[in-house]
Amino acid sequence: MTVKDLKRRGFDLSERDGGSLRVRCSQCDALVINGVACHERGCPNAVHVCAGCGEIIPANRKYCSMCG
Repeated sequence: MTVKDLKRRGFDLSERDGGSLRVRCSQCDALVINGVACHERGCPNAVHVCAGCGEIIPANRKYCSMCG
């Protein structure tokens, strides 16, 4: 995973710190659980994958505008 991938997934303050990635979000206390970056529940920056096409969309929607 790269800083670009993290920012695409809503971790807008993420950065590379030496040889490791620092996962951060401006809207919640982001953390990494078993190697998976996670937002707090209800974070407005949280996103997920569209159930129809795989596009990254806001967490409060099931499908993107093309699929749903």
